[in-house]
Amino acid sequence: MSYIISPPEETALQAHLQKLRTQLHEDPELSWQEHRTTRLVRRELEALCLEPVPLGLPTGTAALLRGALPGPTVGLRADLDALPITERTGAEFSSRVPGVMHACGHDIHMAALLGAARLLAARREQLAGNVLFLFQPAEEAATGAMQVLEQGLFRRVPVTGMLALHVWPGLAQGQLGIRSGAILSAVDSFEITVTGRGGHGSAPERACNPIPAGASLASALTTLRANDLPQAEPAVTAVTCIQAGTCNNVIPDRCILLGTIRTFSARTRAQAKARLEALTAGFAAAWGCTAAVGWTDGTPALCNDAGLAAAMERAAVSVFGKSGCVQIEPQMISEDFACYGSEVPICCALLGVGSPVGLHSAAFCPDSSVLLPAARFLAESAWSVLEDARA
Repeated sequence: MSYIISPPEETALQAHLQKLRTQLHEDPELSWQEHRTTRLVRRELEALCLEPVPLGLPTGTAALLRGALPGPTVGLRADLDALPITERTGAEFSSRVPGVMHACGHDIHMAALLGAARLLAARREQLAGNVLFLFQPAEEAATGAMQVLEQGLFRRVPVTGMLALHVWPGLAQGQLGIRSGAILSAVDSFEITVTGRGGHGSAPERACNPIPAGASLASALTTLRANDLPQAEPAVTAVTCIQAGTCNNVIPDRCILLGTIRTFSARTRAQAKARLEALTAGFAAAWGCTAAVGWTDGTPALCNDAGLAAAMERAAVSVFGKSGCVQIEPQMISEDFACYGSEVPICCALLGVGSPVGLHSAAFCPDSSVLLPAARFLAESAWSVLEDARA
């Protein structure tokens, strides 16, 4: 380890982080509404005498810890927002806001990063460089990171890289997943409108029913990965919603399909979109219909920088032990932290919480015992990056 944490410090920090996590979990706020959350985080950062860094946004906050020794600046990021889900965890500290809960672990992310800030601030005399702590709004809306970039944060505070972690139910508690290269996927949403000709249910021959065309297309899109894309590059296409018709004896004139495509490379991303459009046109024409595809481009794939991944891996071994550091496979989930990769090197690790239910579940509630190791890991990761810069 780069520094020693005494048992009394561990005990006090765990208690403080558990209190913070409880406050954050009980009072969740949706994307771009994180005003109370922002105030709580700012109070914690101000108590550490960190230098405020304006974001130029209605919510979210950032602060800079200046080390006593010269060196570059590395960034650590957590996300603030919750989800529009009614909590069913049964926890004593369940959400007190109707219909809103931290079902993606952002309460863990925030508390852990505030813990890392405490650990590093207590050692600023030995710190060779600076640490930027970024508490970003609106990750769930997939707009927060882009707004941070548009406001020019990294022009005001240049960083050698940005680091983050995300809780991960698929890993056991006490494990940390890391890899170099793509770790989380890009996601793009599609809306397909199949247009036919409406009519009476008693005379389908006088109409052109778009529902069979839409249903056939939905089935075909499930084979898109297997038949049309490079086998070495994963991709997942999911049709998640079909909307058509209003009653049992009217043939509608439209059928709408909603869904997503998830990929790990720019090439496969472009190929998947082009193939979906070709399949859509072909199936619509086969049924005598027409079709149009609308796209909402989401976040890019999250690709970990090799140097930052090596530093975070060393930190993981230091905190979780060699057996607790796992080379994880790429995961088909998206994170707008990936957007920062357009301007600076980035790296995100996955923190095992051993949950029997997945992210965005009304029953998702990791145990608070993950907070202290998560805080130590983030602090150690920043320390490792700064030490690498000195080598």
